[in-house]
Amino acid sequence: MKDFFDYHYYRVAKFYYKRDGSDATTALISISAVQGWLVINILLFIKELFFQDIKLKYGWIIFLAVMIGVLIYNKKKYKNKYSELRNRWIHENSKDKAINGLIIILTIIFSWLLIFINLLIVKMIQQ
Repeated sequence: MKDFFDYHYYRVAKFYYKRDGSDATTALISISAVQGWLVINILLFIKELFFQDIKLKYGWIIFLAVMIGVLIYNKKKYKNKYSELRNRWIHENSKDKAINGLIIILTIIFSWLLIFINLLIVKMIQQ
């Protein structure tokens, strides 16, 4: 999984390199959003499955804490890593590049759709 997120970061950073430079702010936001949504969805699924009686009055604080925590973690992890990751995948063949790029795009879309999938599954289980 580590390589997958490293690759995700690299591909988004490469795509936005002219705009962001090696700081890769867009890549940092992209990878943090995907990881944050995955964590949030796992937490929501567990909450709805096992603690459905409990109402979270300040759930948005948990949401912000997870998202900001993931962003801070990734900022430290990927600081000055673009060149290293570029050297690792610079010679990727075009077929792998196209397939892996599609997987990255689908992962971004899936992480946002997961909230709705999560709600459908919880509703089906509760009936």
